[in-house]
Amino acid sequence: MNDIRDTPGGGPDPAPDWRELLAHGRGWRITAVLCVIVVHAGGNYAAVTLAPAIVSEVGGGELIGALTALFNITTVLAAAATGPLAVRYGTKWLWWIMTGLAVSGALISASAGTMPVIAVGRAIAGFGGGGLLALGFVALRSDTSAAAFPKISAISGAFWIGAAFAGPMIGGIFADFVGWRPAFVLLGAGMLIYGLCNAGTLARLETEGGAERFPILSFAAFGIGIGLISFAPQYDRFLAGFVTAAGLLALATAVWRERAHAPRMFPRRAFRFRTMQGSAIAAKTVLGASAMSILVFGPLVLTQVHGHSATFAGAFVLIETISWSGASFAIVSMPRGRHLALAGPFVTLAGLIGCSLFLIDGHLIGAALSIAACGFGLGMIWPFLGEQMVAGDLDGEQTKTMAMVSSVETLGFAIGGALVGLVGAFVAGGSIDDSMTILAAASAGIYFSMPFALLGGIAAIQALRTTP
Repeated sequence: MNDIRDTPGGGPDPAPDWRELLAHGRGWRITAVLCVIVVHAGGNYAAVTLAPAIVSEVGGGELIGALTALFNITTVLAAAATGPLAVRYGTKWLWWIMTGLAVSGALISASAGTMPVIAVGRAIAGFGGGGLLALGFVALRSDTSAAAFPKISAISGAFWIGAAFAGPMIGGIFADFVGWRPAFVLLGAGMLIYGLCNAGTLARLETEGGAERFPILSFAAFGIGIGLISFAPQYDRFLAGFVTAAGLLALATAVWRERAHAPRMFPRRAFRFRTMQGSAIAAKTVLGASAMSILVFGPLVLTQVHGHSATFAGAFVLIETISWSGASFAIVSMPRGRHLALAGPFVTLAGLIGCSLFLIDGHLIGAALSIAACGFGLGMIWPFLGEQMVAGDLDGEQTKTMAMVSSVETLGFAIGGALVGLVGAFVAGGSIDDSMTILAAASAGIYFSMPFALLGGIAAIQALRTTP
C-alpha cells in the first residue's frame, strides 16, 4: 500500500511508524514540501539581520519594525485566504500566482530606493510565501493520515531550526561582504526554484470544490486587526492603547463573523472552542504567543544590559527553537507520548518563571535551562495539537483546515510579539533605551506571557481529551 491516508472504518487510524511514514518516496516529498519553511521563514530572519545595512543606505529607520511585521501579517492573511481560494478555483493556478508574488516581492525590495517600498516588497513576498506554505500543508494532508501529523510536525521543527540558522547567517554574510540587495535577489531565486520543483506535488491534489464566495469582510477585519496590533507599539501610551483596542475589536468582529456567517475564511469549527478542532487551534495560538517574550526581549537584555555580543545573544535564544524541535522528535517516538505531552505547557510556564529570574539577572546557566524549558514544553504538545486540528470529520473542509495549520503559529507569533512589545513599552514609560527601561520592559513582557502558557495548557487538555 503506497499511501497512509485516512481509511474508512469508523475508528481513528493508528499512527504510522517512522519507516512507514517515509516509505515509497514519501519522505522525499515531505522534505521537498517543507523546504519552504527554510526559504520563507529564513528570509524573514535574514531581513532582520539586513535591516541595519538597509537603513544606513536608504534611511527610514522608524519603519524598521515594519519589515518583519508586514511580512508576518501577510503570511497569516495568505494562509487564511488560500483555503477559500483553493476550494473555489483549485490549486494549480494559485500555486503559480503565489510563486509569482513571492518572487516579485523579493525583487521589489531588492530594487527599491526607499524604506516604504522595501516594506511593501516584504509584504508582497510574505503573502506569496505564506500561500505556498499553506498549499504545501494541503498537499501533505492529501498524502497522509491525521495520525501521521505528530511526526510531520516534528520534522517541520527541524526545518524551523534550519531557517533560524540559515536566515541570520545569510543576512550577516550579505550585509558584511556582498550587499543587502543581492540578498533579496537570492531569496527571490530560492522561492522560484521551490515553486518550480514542487509544482508537480499539486498534480494529484484534489480540493472539495464549491462555489462559495470569497469572505472579503472577514479577510479585511482579520488583516486590519493584526495590522493595528502589530504597529501599536510605535506610538505613545494613549495612542498605542487606542490602536490596540481597535485592533482587538477588529479581530473580535472577524471571529464573530466566522462563527455566525458564511462565507468563511476558516473551517466552521475553528472558533468553536468546545470542539476538538477549535480548542486545538486556540491552544496553538496562545502557546505561540507565549513564546515571543524571550525572542523579543532576550537578545536586547543580553546585549544592551549584560554586555554580550549580538552573535552570542542570537545563538543563546536559539536554544528555545532547538529544544522545541528536540522535544517534538522525542515525544512522538514514545509509547505514551500523547499523555506526557499534556505537561508541556506547564513546563513552558516553569521556564518563563525561570527566565523572569535568571535571564533578567544575567545568570547564563539558569537562563539557558529556563529558555530550554520554554521551548521543550512547547515541543512536547505541538505535534499532538496539529493532529487534533486535522483529525475527525472536517465537514468537507479539509483544504481550509490544512491551510490554517500552516498559519496558526504565525498568528500566535504576530499577536504575541506585538502585545509583549506593547506591554513592555508601556511599563518602561514609552522609551526603551537604557538598562533600567530594558529590564523593566523585558520583565513585564515575560510576566505577561505566563497567562498565555497557562491558558494554552487548559485549551490543550480540552483538545487532547476530545475525540473526533
